[in-house]
Amino acid sequence: MTSYKVVILSARASNLVPCVRALQAMEPDLPPDHVVVVDDGARSEAEPALPGLCWVQGAKPFVFARNANLGIAAADSDVVLLNDDALLQTPRGLTTMVEAVRQRPELGLCSPAVKGVVGNDRQRWYPGAAGLREEPTALMFVCVLIPREVYARVGPLDERFVGYGYDDNDYSDRVRATGLRLGVWHDTVVEHGSLASTFRTRADIRKITLDNFKLYQATRPPRTPEDEGTPPAAAGTRPR
Repeated sequence: MTSYKVVILSARASNLVPCVRALQAMEPDLPPDHVVVVDDGARSEAEPALPGLCWVQGAKPFVFARNANLGIAAADSDVVLLNDDALLQTPRGLTTMVEAVRQRPELGLCSPAVKGVVGNDRQRWYPGAAGLREEPTALMFVCVLIPREVYARVGPLDERFVGYGYDDNDYSDRVRATGLRLGVWHDTVVEHGSLASTFRTRADIRKITLDNFKLYQATRPPRTPEDEGTPPAAAGTRPR
């Protein structure tokens, strides 16, 4: 039996159902109640098609960080935080990623390769890539493994990020500040782009992204001479 849980935040059954079905097809040993859905409106339509899941009522209004924290608290285990518009494409892909990270205690966060839309080009899938590659700055939370011990050490996602994006940049910074590293596991692939995005179609997407960017900038510590030459942070986008 798998010893991790998958947390999905969802407002749309039209995303959640194919997302979970892809997950269950690729991870047949994952018990249904190891899929924790933080509900923002998808449950009434999706639950009949997805029996046995663990449902958590999301807080209103929707804030990604806040609902992610609710799901992670309910899971109380190592967690793969998976967007509801991302489709796992690799058989046992999450399990092999979790197993690989457990052999590398220096890793604080790990993402699979993303085929499609992702704000950090270094997370993209490309032919021939394999194994683990270290990420120097930030992981975009399309799909990310957060080990339980890391979450306990770093703390919850910052719920002041009420707009769009940069909550994942912030969390990546906080993980790296503890001395832990970030990684991309290229042996596992998720597709991100064929299902409809909840946020990218919003009329106010520019404003809510800028709001979070300003907060991110305001909460960064001053740069030191040692920071010079560090690769620029990845664009703070977490397309959903």
